[in-house]
Amino acid sequence: MRIRDWINKGVVIGLLASIVLCVIGSAAGAFLMDREYLATDSEGIWMSVIWLLAAFFGCRIALRGVLGQLLLHGTVQATVLYFLVWCVALAVNAVPIFRVNGWYFTGCIFGGSILASVIPAGKRRRKKRAGAKTKRHKKDRQ
Repeated sequence: MRIRDWINKGVVIGLLASIVLCVIGSAAGAFLMDREYLATDSEGIWMSVIWLLAAFFGCRIALRGVLGQLLLHGTVQATVLYFLVWCVALAVNAVPIFRVNGWYFTGCIFGGSILASVIPAGKRRRKKRAGAKTKRHKKDRQ
């Protein structure tokens, strides 16, 4: 196996989607805390749910073109995402938040990726062409 088989365009797009979803969720949480709809004590729970959803949808996007070994690809996606989360946390001095809720974040990131790998994807529907002729039976032709 080559590294490009595991870290490819789908993984990069999935990581970007996860990060965008997390930023949107963090902004929504900050807005809700500012309006006092969300308690300050529940910040860790809110972010854990956001990371679960971000990891799930990012992994779903990353696994679109993968035919086999979905669980391994999902684990690679979660590992790279977790590495990025820790790099950002160390860069912005958010280590105290990780000290309190780190296990929840870890479980949610890996749990979301594993859920995305295990839950089967739906079948794609075929689009009908506008000018396509349908097959007619011999009885209809007469």
